[in-house]
Amino acid sequence: MQLQHFIKEKLEKNEFKAALANEELVFFTFLFGAKILEVPKLREEGSSKIPLQCARVIRMVRDGYFGFKDYFQSLCDTVDGGKDFYLLGSDFESYLEAQAAVDKAFADPNKWTQMSILCTAGSGIFSSDRTIQDYAEKTWGIEPCRFPSAG
Repeated sequence: MQLQHFIKEKLEKNEFKAALANEELVFFTFLFGAKILEVPKLREEGSSKIPLQCARVIRMVRDGYFGFKDYFQSLCDTVDGGKDFYLLGSDFESYLEAQAAVDKAFADPNKWTQMSILCTAGSGIFSSDRTIQDYAEKTWGIEPCRFPSAG
């Protein structure tokens, strides 16, 4: 329960980087992208230049390399045009670094297995039951209603 509380606190404050030193949180080592508090500023500033590797991927998508050429046209236009609402360009280098860490961890079967087990064991904090209970108690200030037994 202490680990779940710790994770929840870090989720709320978006402080995973500080939490990563804790070996128990090894399953959160593949985070990437802007912190939640950085997002509004990044969106407001926009980005006229995206990393070269990201530009190459956008060009491949735009040219239909992965299929669905027309479907992703507006997304490609927004990234290329500096109105990257989803911050694909600004998060791309961070994503590549995280993917390299995934590749490195996956190359070590023992480490990958340990991380997979810890990730699964630690995923309870994200369950819908826990989330609903948390909202009921902390946001709405209500208690659960017991279902009457058929008896």
